Amino acid sequence: MKSAYGKPALKYYPDHRLGDSKRQEDGRKVAAYSTVLNLFLTIVKGGLAILSGSTAILAETIHSLTDIIGNLTVLAGITISRKKSSTFPWGLYKVENVAAIVSALFIFLMAYEMVKNTLISEAREITNINSSMIVLSLMTLPMFLFARYEKKNADELNSPSLKADAKHWLTDIASTAVVIGGIAGSIVYPYADKIAAAVVIIFIFRAGYKIVKDSMKSLLDASVDAKTLEEIKRIINGFKDVEEVSALNARNSGSFIFVHLDLRLSVKKFKEAHQIAEVIEEAIREEIPFVERVTIHYEPERKDYVRYAVPLANREGEISEHFGEAPFIALWDKKISGGAALSQKILENPFYKTEKGKGIRLAELLIKQGIDILYIKKYFEGRGPEYVFSNAEIEIKYTNVKNLRDLIESEKEFS
Repeated sequence: MKSAYGKPALKYYPDHRLGDSKRQEDGRKVAAYSTVLNLFLTIVKGGLAILSGSTAILAETIHSLTDIIGNLTVLAGITISRKKSSTFPWGLYKVENVAAIVSALFIFLMAYEMVKNTLISEAREITNINSSMIVLSLMTLPMFLFARYEKKNADELNSPSLKADAKHWLTDIASTAVVIGGIAGSIVYPYADKIAAAVVIIFIFRAGYKIVKDSMKSLLDASVDAKTLEEIKRIINGFKDVEEVSALNARNSGSFIFVHLDLRLSVKKFKEAHQIAEVIEEAIREEIPFVERVTIHYEPERKDYVRYAVPLANREGEISEHFGEAPFIALWDKKISGGAALSQKILENPFYKTEKGKGIRLAELLIKQGIDILYIKKYFEGRGPEYVFSNAEIEIKYTNVKNLRDLIESEKEFS
């Protein structure tokens, strides 16, 4: 099946907006699971800190408390980002990026707590070392599995805050590993845990920095990546009616992508241009995930000349009283700026001896020749050619001039 514009007709798939409430609910559900798991781990770590007297485990407990606050921030961000109001008619998509930044700040806070409690504090005697190490090691398994689960859902929902939280879980595993190493190393070398902690803190700060950088790019309306822009351009260039892509901009806002296009189309009618723009928008939505809005500013074909036509009774330039029965048609171009004549030619009318439909066929031929204005001596008065020219937005003018030369000269004077 072909579309009216020479491109295979697109199968319509409902875009993300039809399932937006489900996406929102799924995002809240994942964030809620993260909060529950963090609460459970915090209680366990707090108990271990009391039993072992470990400063590192106590710091990790404090870190888990900040995680819970971060999870609640993420949950609020996902919920608020889909809200619209008279004050925020375009939605609060960027609240989700703000939530991601807040989550990153908690990562930095975690690193600070590790510096303060693991690197600076004095060494303390640790008890119940073996049991603490076993419990902490077992805790990393649900943390790792949930991080993978959350990352998968974050990719499917294209949620920056869930992606940030998934990365946060990985830093939790790293910090837990540091605590385990510190407890084990303290048996033979009291400062072993401090050295390991310093290495991990560097990675933690790096992860937090990346989250802040990506979210700030979205908040400041930075462009999407070059690969996405090239993919959008490829889709647009697949339409033969697109003459020029004057501008292509796309930005992220929360989970979604907003696209703005300036296109020049090889059609004259705004109705056709609008239809082409709708098909282009549908194609972009189908092939590029999470596109919230496509704004297309389009212009029909732009020419620097006007093409005229008039029926002739003979090659000497006598203007015919008839249209379909005229044996010849004169075409000439006039430059829009200055009005100078650019070219002139006389075509034979291949339909003037046809018994039926000669006027309509000639009208269709002239449309293919790209004329803008047709001169005639008698109005069509509702006949077929009038509808053909009207549908193609060809201007029809009446003239009482007798020959082609005088008509061209009168056009020069008029311009």
